[in-house]
Amino acid sequence: MHSTKGTTAVRQPVRDLHRLGYVVDELLDPLVELEQRVHRASSHYDTGPWQAENFARHLPGKRELSLVATVRGKPVGFVIASRRPEGAHIHRVATDPRHQGTGIASRLLALLLARTPGIVTLICDPRNQPALDLYARAGFRVTGTTAEGKLSLAAGTPLHR
Repeated sequence: MHSTKGTTAVRQPVRDLHRLGYVVDELLDPLVELEQRVHRASSHYDTGPWQAENFARHLPGKRELSLVATVRGKPVGFVIASRRPEGAHIHRVATDPRHQGTGIASRLLALLLARTPGIVTLICDPRNQPALDLYARAGFRVTGTTAEGKLSLAAGTPLHR
């Protein structure tokens, strides 16, 4: 789910991190454009890029958990997650191809994991080695395989009931 093609990284600091709920209305079109750039740059990101309705769709906790990184007011990365009974599930992680290698995705994942009690899960294409490396550095471990052959990963600790 993280882009894989090598590009020249732009070494600019992330100026701001925002919760999706605070910026989705004003940054919806730029988020869709970013998603399309990431999708074009990677053969293993997903079968198709998200559209505006995917970003705007209501899921439990999505507006609070999901984060958008911006540089000079433009989105350069995001993590989209929703609440699950056991913690949260990450639906999307993306970094603008021009900003890959600058730590944006690592920072977004670290912040999400620090703010989310319980187990955080995600699904990743097994051929997407850069994304798998990112997730391993963030503390994710492979927990299984989906019916489609994708890898299930998880990080965190179980909630005590």
